[in-house]
Amino acid sequence: MASKKILVTGATGKQGRALITALRPESSQENEETSVTPFQILGLTRDASTASAKSLDAEPHVTVVQGDLDSEQSVRKVFEDAGGKGAVWGVFAVLAYPGLGASGDGVERQGKLLADLALEFGVSHFVYSSAERGGEQYDDETKLDRLAKVRIERHVRSLEERGLKWTILRPGFFMENFDGTIGKITATVMRCGLQPDTKLQLVSADDIGRVAAAVFNNSNAAISKILVLVGEALTYSEQDAAYLRGTGKHLPSIPNILGRILIAMNGATKDLISDMERVHKLRVDDPAGYTAHLADARAIYPHMTTFEEWARERKNIATQQAPNWNQVSILKLITGRH
Repeated sequence: MASKKILVTGATGKQGRALITALRPESSQENEETSVTPFQILGLTRDASTASAKSLDAEPHVTVVQGDLDSEQSVRKVFEDAGGKGAVWGVFAVLAYPGLGASGDGVERQGKLLADLALEFGVSHFVYSSAERGGEQYDDETKLDRLAKVRIERHVRSLEERGLKWTILRPGFFMENFDGTIGKITATVMRCGLQPDTKLQLVSADDIGRVAAAVFNNSNAAISKILVLVGEALTYSEQDAAYLRGTGKHLPSIPNILGRILIAMNGATKDLISDMERVHKLRVDDPAGYTAHLADARAIYPHMTTFEEWARERKNIATQQAPNWNQVSILKLITGRH
């Protein structure tokens, strides 16, 4: 039986790679050199010549394909080259974060284009990675990349009546945001900016890939579902205690005065803090929808990584972030400019 093709956008990023790892084939018992996989990954990247893309191409279940999500012609060609209508079975749509305080208009266009082409080319299961926001009560008041995600979700769901089968993932705040130098700044901004009792909903990027893999492996159970992906929700002090248990060290940070200066100078950082406070309040005041979506996710993938487990796993791993990981640099954090 032929493997099902899954197109993964953002294949060289953390979520894309996490799915690719989660769907890595196991060796056959009869022949360890023979890989058995129900899925063949088409890893979409803007530049297939990069070292990151080439490392993916070495995976036995991955074919790297080059395409530009800002070009309908380019993305259409990806589907056509894969075999035309019905050839691509699934899509895992991960779109690049535009940057702190940056417009989400480009991301919105990319997401809607992917969904439209998925419908046109007969994709059986479209999985979109969005963002957890405490429910949908204030969707019309969201801004920038949050608004883009809301509009993409609405567009994807509107295509259901025309035949698109979908699942929406809403991951919380990435644990990986606490890696490296940027992670020290992030930790301090959270410590100085959030109220002591505000709980931040945390998720490991690897878990997003694992949940997405479980969705594709159990497609019928996940159709038309919104899955909230959270390992656990912790206050800063609880997070620091978990990190201490996992590593024997406190959560790396910088002096509080620098964190307060960053918050004061950068309006986008202030907005981020306000959004986190809003999401916390929504979860506390009206937990029903959040709890249901969280339960749906746990039904598909029961064990989500806790912050302590994540910290322990990374204790002996070099985790220095790239200078502009997730489109956020130290300069942008300080100045708020793009």
